Formats: sequence, C-alpha cells, structure tokens
Amino acid sequence: MIPAYTIERLFWESRGISIQEVVYIEILYAVIVVILEVPTGVLADHMERRRLLQIGIALEWCSFVVLLLSFSFLGFAFAISLSAVGAVCRSGTEHALLYETLEQDGHESVFERWVGRLNAIGLVAAVVAAFSGSLLAAMFSFELNYVVSICSLFIATSCSLLLVEPVRRTHDEAMTWRQLRAGFRFLRNDRVLLTLTLSFVLVIGAFNFIEEFWQLYARDVRVPIYWFGVISTGLLLIQIPGQLLAPYLLRIASAVRWHQMIGWGIGIGFILLGSIPSPVGFVWMAIMACFAGAIEPIYVGVLHHRVPSAIRATTESSVSVLLHGSIIELGLLFVVGAERSLFGAFLMIGIVVCLSHVKKQAT
Repeated sequence: MIPAYTIERLFWESRGISIQEVVYIEILYAVIVVILEVPTGVLADHMERRRLLQIGIALEWCSFVVLLLSFSFLGFAFAISLSAVGAVCRSGTEHALLYETLEQDGHESVFERWVGRLNAIGLVAAVVAAFSGSLLAAMFSFELNYVVSICSLFIATSCSLLLVEPVRRTHDEAMTWRQLRAGFRFLRNDRVLLTLTLSFVLVIGAFNFIEEFWQLYARDVRVPIYWFGVISTGLLLIQIPGQLLAPYLLRIASAVRWHQMIGWGIGIGFILLGSIPSPVGFVWMAIMACFAGAIEPIYVGVLHHRVPSAIRATTESSVSVLLHGSIIELGLLFVVGAERSLFGAFLMIGIVVCLSHVKKQAT
C-alpha cells in the first residue's frame, strides 16, 4: 500500500535527481546490503526473527520521511541507506519466520504455496496503491503520494508488533559469529542449488531495472501520466499467476529448466525494449513481469527445502548478497548505456543476460 512507488522516478526527477544519480543511489543501496546482509542473517538465526522484521519495517518508514524532506542527492542517498538497512533486517527473516511457522504444525511441504499466496496478496495491495497513486499524482502534487505512503508504513510498523515467534525444532546447530561464510559454503557445495542461485540473482537483478525505470520509459515513449496507474497495475497483476502457479509448474518441468526458460525470456525482453522503443514495449514488460513472478517461489522453495534450520536466514542472506552484487555490476553497465539513452541501457542489460545463459548451457 505504497502509492509513492507509482511516481517514484518522476518525484525523484522533480527533486533534481538524474538517471545516473538514481543508478548511483541504487548501487549505494546494493553495497550496504552486500556489507550487512550476512551479519543480519546470522543475527536472525541467533535472536527472535520477528524483532528484526519490526526494526526493518520501522527503518523503511523512516526512509520515506527523509525522502519527503529531501531536495538533494545526499538527502536521497541517506534515505535509501536507511531503506537498505531496513531491507537487510527483513531479508531472509521473513521466509525463515514463515517456514518455521509452518514447520511447527507439520505443514512445511506447502511452503511454496504460501509464499505465492502472500506475494499475491502483496501484489493486490500494490495494485490498489498504483491506481490511487496515479490518480493522486494527476490531481495533486507528488508529495501527497509520499504522505499517504508514510501513513501506510506507520500502520505496517504497528502491525508488525503483533507477530508471533514460532518454536524452532533445531537448536543443536546454532551458528557462531565466526561462521559468516556458512551460507556461501552451503550454496557452493550444492551443485544444483548453486546453478539455480546464479540464474536467480541474474534474472531478478536485471528485472530490478524494469521496476526502477519503467516510469521514465513510459515518459520517453510519450505515455500520459494518468496511464501510469494502469501500467503499474498491469505489471503487478501479471505476476500473480506466476506466484500462484509455481508449485504446479514444477510438475511440468524441473526448477533448473524453468530457470533457463525464464532467463532467456527476460534477456530477450530487454533486447526488444532497447531496440524497438514504443508503447508496445509494455507488452514485453508484462511478459517479463510474469516470468519474474514465477521464478521467486520456485527458487525460494528449492532453497528452503534444502537448507538446515540453523542457517536458514543466513543462507538466504547470502543469496541476497549475491543478488545485490549482481545489481551493482548490472548498474555500472546500465550507467554506461544510459549515457546514450535509457533504451541503450536496456539493450545492454538484455545482451548480458542472454550471453550469460548461453554460457551456462555451454557448460
């Protein structure tokens, strides 16, 4: 329920933040995540997971307050830094809390189904926010969207106080602070999981730039702002089938096969966006969003079924480090492409994703 996301890039631009500065701030976000992700994952395996969730949501609320008051690059960078710290507090902790809540009642086998359902609920809420956000932006100033978003995040912070910590089954595998590399070692030693992880971080890392820059793409292909809510809604709703159907897709083909197909779909979609810029590009974005919606529950399900409870949050935090490392690398590439145009940046991302999957198939 964050209507500010609908006009986020336009709001930033109205405060004097350029495309290159947006990418630099995104890289700063990713660097903070890379540095803090695993330590907070280990912390989540030591303390109550719900506490970290509460801290993370509260920091996100604070970041929106700072955004509303900021008119400079440094102000926006500080706000996003708060958001990054909040994100690492939530990352891994949410899924670990869900899995262990199901596990204590013997329902861990339906974990993927609940991940998909909860993500679908979030998407529906985001759809409501997208429609309301576009209408508010067309009728009032962009700032009103941020005021409403701050109110929503305050409610979310209050609701997080009602979370209940599940009883963990495993206590004899407790982590020590010297074992920060345990998640990376686990991923490296599981060949199938490592392959899926590399594909996952590349695909989601690339799709991140669709989520961040579709508004500027819409502006550059001359889409009126009152259509932004419809576009945002479409990109969100199209992810719901993928989220809900993930358990059934695994009956048709393996997780590895789905990751390969989705990777090619994302790569080709970026190439089409960059080489044929037009409003039709939102059709390709919709297809890419559907793929992105399916890949998360497929991957997270494989991960949590394989990882031991004592390093559950730590391992997912390790995956997040790899994901944000991918965003940093792709972001630097995006900056180079954006020096020419936004379309050129999309094209370069697509070529890299496709070449990466060519290399994986060759090996």
